[in-house]
Amino acid sequence: MANKRTRFVASSERPSVTYGPTVDAPEDAYVLAVTTKSEGRIEVKFDTAAMYDLWTEVKGTPWPERDLETGQKDRLVRQVLHAANGADEEMLREALDVLGAER
Repeated sequence: MANKRTRFVASSERPSVTYGPTVDAPEDAYVLAVTTKSEGRIEVKFDTAAMYDLWTEVKGTPWPERDLETGQKDRLVRQVLHAANGADEEMLREALDVLGAER
C-alpha cells in the first residue's frame, strides 16, 4: 500500500482545502481535508510531528504570481529548518554562530 499513489483534483468550491486539530481522534492529531471533484471530501490524518513537517514544507509556497527570488529563499529556510530538526545541540549552536544570530 505504501507505493500506491492515488490522485485527486481539488474542487474549485471554497473552501476546498482546510486543516487543523481533529475532533474525533487523539489530542495530538490533525487533519488535512480536501474537497475533490470526484470523491467529495477526503481527509488525511497526521500526528503532531507529521503536521509540523507538512507546515514547514508548505510555508510560503506556492501562491499565485509569487516572486521567484522570495520562493527560493523560502525553500532555503525550509531546508534549514529540516536540518535543524535533526541536529544535536552542538550543531545548532554552530549554525547560530554561522548565521550571526545572538544567543
